[in-house]
Amino acid sequence: MNKRLFVLTSVAVALLLMVVACGTPTTPAPAPTQAPAQPTAAPAQPTPAPAQPTEAPKPTEAPAGQPTAVPTPTIPPPVLTTTEGCAPNATKIVWFIGLGAGSQPDDVKKEKAWADKYNKSQTQACVVLNVVYNTGSNSYDALRAQIAAGNPPDIVGPVGKAGRANFLGSWADITPLAKAAGFDLTKYDPNLLEFTKDEGVLVGIPFALFPSFIYYNKALFDEAKLPYPPHKVGEKYDGKDWNLENFTELAKKLTVDAKGNDATSKDFDAKNIKQFGFFEQWTDGRGVGTFFGGGLPYDPKDPKTAVIPEHWKAAWKWYYDAIWKEHFIPNADYANSDQFGKGNVFSSGNLAMSWVHTWYTCCFDLKKTSWDIAVMPTINSKITAKLHGDTFAIMRDSKNKELAFQVLTQMVVDKDLYQIYGGMPAKVEDRAAFFAGLDERSAPNKVDWAVAEEMLKYPDLPNHEAWLPNVAKAKDIFDKWQVFLTQTPDVDMDKAIAKLQADLDAVFKEAPAQ
Repeated sequence: MNKRLFVLTSVAVALLLMVVACGTPTTPAPAPTQAPAQPTAAPAQPTPAPAQPTEAPKPTEAPAGQPTAVPTPTIPPPVLTTTEGCAPNATKIVWFIGLGAGSQPDDVKKEKAWADKYNKSQTQACVVLNVVYNTGSNSYDALRAQIAAGNPPDIVGPVGKAGRANFLGSWADITPLAKAAGFDLTKYDPNLLEFTKDEGVLVGIPFALFPSFIYYNKALFDEAKLPYPPHKVGEKYDGKDWNLENFTELAKKLTVDAKGNDATSKDFDAKNIKQFGFFEQWTDGRGVGTFFGGGLPYDPKDPKTAVIPEHWKAAWKWYYDAIWKEHFIPNADYANSDQFGKGNVFSSGNLAMSWVHTWYTCCFDLKKTSWDIAVMPTINSKITAKLHGDTFAIMRDSKNKELAFQVLTQMVVDKDLYQIYGGMPAKVEDRAAFFAGLDERSAPNKVDWAVAEEMLKYPDLPNHEAWLPNVAKAKDIFDKWQVFLTQTPDVDMDKAIAKLQADLDAVFKEAPAQ
């Protein structure tokens, strides 16, 4: 996801980043999937009318004369560096940047500096950059054109699961490359290695990670005289299990109307809410379903047949009821209003808890907000913390896969590259410096970053950004599903889910053979 990208696009605050762990060149999603200094795109939720409609102003009469032309946004041109500074007989290794983070001009300067440094450090490889500024589709088209012409780059990245899904089958399996090079993959957490697989193929080495957890506003908990949520798996909350039932009750207590009644009160006014208890920030329908666990919306043995996981159905019903019946999650009108940050709800200061990834540190005032993070609740005897992550992948048709792998092994451990993309290092020994940087940005808050590391142990497998048949159209359906749930009252959820499955099934069956 190119979260930075989303920072600059949809919320006026921050999300140029979701194309990082994500980065899908499909119709803009109602929710982003990538993060600041990370990968992910911005939330493109339609902005419905504010919760309390106001009288529309009369249109201003257009002045006479020629209309003023709307300026065309300036898109940086592609960048292709030269072999200057390389050893005379070094083999050229092309590094393509544009499916996630990394195509911003300031990033390109740092990436070029890294390549120059690497090229001077050895004589075998000459790393050259091919950067296509990521606007959501053009960089994908550029890569497709190179592949079709039989001239693919060697290394692509940073790129997340959603970005890679658009090129399923185009990535090299690095397991035999690692074995041939004597590179020890066992030093990585098996869950992270599994997460870095696409359709069973290990396409990269874990690099920049973006776990999710509960961000909470300490001031709102203090005002309600409620204990903070647990920071460790297995901890009780106020003497009770940290499960869905008690999480829901807490969210209702933290949802308050204009007269100070919370959502557990019979006097609560759902039409005049000033503070909400919970929000699932910038995600799509699959992300919402993953609150109850990872899954795939098709039969793995027959991917062209849509099969919605039962726990996703349950998650969607819980989410829908939370919005329209229990009112502790804002509907689209509330969420997109000025009072609630125009979609960036936690940043408004009027939300108690938000489920989102580490990349969200891009998107609210880390110093002025009194905040911390908590572990995910246990749901159906299981904890799930959906995960975003970026890596560098080698193209299957690269003519220099073995040498590209040597370069890749240096990329995934280089602190300079971590600094560019902002992800939590997969290497445990590098995390202290990463969190120290976040501590400096967050002071005077003392954030318990051990929560983020703990949530890495509970990724959604299968991942919510995994490949889908006919991926662009299927992703669009899930984007619209999430918007539908937040905008539409009085829905028969069983019928709506049945229609969703039928729509997905039709799109899956249209998918070309792999």
